[in-house]
Amino acid sequence: MKNKLILIFCFIILASTGLYAAEVRITSPKGGYTSERIQKIEGIVDVPGLTRATLVINGIPQTIPISNKRFSINIVPAPGNNLVELQAGGLNSRVSFFAKVPGRDIKVLLTWDTPTDVDLWVIDPKGDKCYYANPSIPSGGNLDTDVTTGYGPETFTMAKAMPGKYSVQVQYYSSGDAPATRVKLYVIMYEGTPKEQRKEFSFVMTMPYQVYHIAEFNIDADE
Repeated sequence: MKNKLILIFCFIILASTGLYAAEVRITSPKGGYTSERIQKIEGIVDVPGLTRATLVINGIPQTIPISNKRFSINIVPAPGNNLVELQAGGLNSRVSFFAKVPGRDIKVLLTWDTPTDVDLWVIDPKGDKCYYANPSIPSGGNLDTDVTTGYGPETFTMAKAMPGKYSVQVQYYSSGDAPATRVKLYVIMYEGTPKEQRKEFSFVMTMPYQVYHIAEFNIDADE
């Protein structure tokens, strides 16, 4: 911590004298249009002492790791306009792009705040479980993004939702002296449409390999 504070202090001194210019920038996408179901977000965070930053995707914040002053994560864009903002060291960079992608009745997004392995499980009304070892289920649900090195996002989507009750569970897969980890779970229904709904859940995990029940939600037959 002491070394990190010294680096940040030196950065402030250099920046104030104009000898060092920090850079926080999204390099891809550059805006415009995409038809990719999975969109890679890449950029530069050149701020001394920082090993992580925050990426806000359509209003949902996501911690991202910084390696060699760069980052790269995969997201599932919403149909229509998408806004991405990078925040680090008091600086920010924004980009917007239009995604021509199929609509999804359900999107479940999981993020967490430690560099550990956390797994998203979604169980559909028939009892089929979508997770890393079974990333596609007969009802049409898919685990579109799966992360093993920390922070997320892990993303489940279903284009046409089956009516009934859905259960969302999270496994704290890390072993050994795993730190207490706070997860954020977002359930987004009918994203990018006038019927869009969002639900947010928080939970703190402390036991390695434990499976935690985080949330349930329903899809009515007439929706």
